[in-house]
This record gives sequence, C-alpha cells and structure tokens, in this order.
Amino acid sequence: MHYIANKKFSEGAYRILTGCAMYAYVSHYFYIIVVAVAIIRPFKMNFGSGLAVMLVLVNAFILVTYAFFIAVWDLAFPTDINDQ
Repeated sequence: MHYIANKKFSEGAYRILTGCAMYAYVSHYFYIIVVAVAIIRPFKMNFGSGLAVMLVLVNAFILVTYAFFIAVWDLAFPTDINDQ
C-alpha cells in the first residue's frame, strides 16, 4: 500500500494538505456564508453559476487564509527543517 498511497511526496505539500483539510472542516461554513451574502445574492446568480462561484471561491479562501496562517505561524515560531 505504501507504494501507491499514504506516502509523503513532499514535506511541505503534506503539511499544507493535512492541515488545510482540518482547517477547511472547521471554517468552510463561514466562507460559504460570506460568498453567498457578498457575491451570489447581490448578483442574483442562478444555481449553476452560483455553485461554480461558490466552489471556486470557498476553496480559494480556505487555501489563501490557511497559507497566511501558516506564514504567520512560521514567522512567530521558526523551526529548522532538520529538527522535524
């Protein structure tokens, strides 16, 4: 199984993907509401275009804010790559 799945290809990618999954689980509803109230309702989008905009923007917000939080964390608590 290790040859086809559950293998760390890159430490950075592994860190972002695993951490971002938990962050997305915790924060996705907030971003759904923000996109719905700020973009989809004012522009009166139909279901198809609203769904497409929702999927793209919510995922983008999650990735961007998680990358920002990681950058701030790394600035506040720097670690040497060899210590991990």
